Amino acid sequence: MALRAAYCDVDGTLTATTIVTPLIWYKRRLTNPIAFRLWMLSLAVRGPWWLLIDRFNRGASNRAIYSNYRGLSREKTESLRGECYAECLRPRLMPGATERLKKFKRDGIAIVLVTGGLDFVMQPLAEEFGAACIAPRLLEKGGEFTGELDRPALTGMHKADAVREHAKANGVELAQSFALGDAFGDLEMLECVGNPIAVSPDSRLKKIANERKWCIECWSR
Repeated sequence: MALRAAYCDVDGTLTATTIVTPLIWYKRRLTNPIAFRLWMLSLAVRGPWWLLIDRFNRGASNRAIYSNYRGLSREKTESLRGECYAECLRPRLMPGATERLKKFKRDGIAIVLVTGGLDFVMQPLAEEFGAACIAPRLLEKGGEFTGELDRPALTGMHKADAVREHAKANGVELAQSFALGDAFGDLEMLECVGNPIAVSPDSRLKKIANERKWCIECWSR
């Protein structure tokens, strides 16, 4: 019998977060108070710019956001991943997402997180639900993050390619599998499987989901 999997986006789908949520947490913990306050003030300019870029090129917005990890210690950052998860992601996990993931497990469906969030941020979530995790890593030099990713940002076709590679390597039957996403950047991943689920979708994804009669679920905290 072919293996079935559920390929799940995280930010905005399983959790009420964005990739900025853990960035702020880590900046608060690992930079001095004055530098952190100045950085937070700069978000008044950075934030709208990131949103504008995201509308047209999510990969570019991800790279712009992740550049803010430059100079942080990999060792210190990764040592805090459990605390970051407990304070940032776990409280923002959608109840509907928890029930969905538990049902997948009961039905013998493998859970795979396919996320633009960073590997060390997402690993505790993957561990809690016994999931595999496909996520980008930050490059480092001399023990510090450079702010650059080890792969193209996981969105659009890059996300779909990651799903296909995982399916091929693990004997997953995509026609019998699921994918969950909330944003237009998840479209190609949703198109990979026989059972796409648009979760509280943005306007562009909702329009497509309605036209194609995909399952639409709306979750809230």
